[in-house]
Amino acid sequence: MDAGVWVGAIFGLGGTALGGGLSIWSSISAQRHQARAARELVVSQRMDAAADSAIQMFFQIKQHVRGRPTESEAEGHQRIDLWEKSLQNQVSKLEPILLRIRDAEFRLRLTQIAEFLAWSDVTEPQLGGSINILSSLCDHALDCLGALVRDEPLPAEGGGLVWARRVEHAYGEAMEGTYEA
Repeated sequence: MDAGVWVGAIFGLGGTALGGGLSIWSSISAQRHQARAARELVVSQRMDAAADSAIQMFFQIKQHVRGRPTESEAEGHQRIDLWEKSLQNQVSKLEPILLRIRDAEFRLRLTQIAEFLAWSDVTEPQLGGSINILSSLCDHALDCLGALVRDEPLPAEGGGLVWARRVEHAYGEAMEGTYEA
């Protein structure tokens, strides 16, 4: 055989090996891309499920807030204490759900709202609080969750959250006054 045949055979084998190597590399790359896309889909589905669960929980809490017994009813204080314990129980079920929300700003805002919902002094009239704060906090949480689900930016702090922060500040000042006395 002459040299031309050998050169042709070597280039043929080299081209086949190069083509096979590129084919293997592209299939591995495609599999990695598909695996990454599948992981992102699972994470997205989990976050959507967490947002849906949180929306349902905030709606339940809002309904619970609307059913608050009045102090004028017989055994009013005992019923209010039971109502507050039930509210705190619902909020404690909500907190692990909020941990699954991946966006840090939304998670922080919703966690703050949940903490105010569980804090019984937020409704204290002597501190500037009211039972209406709880409903307003739920509305703001639902606004935030709606924005999260729609991929919109975090809404500005709602009136209920601002109001709750004022009550928290008044509580801090009252505690400092008590400590100094």
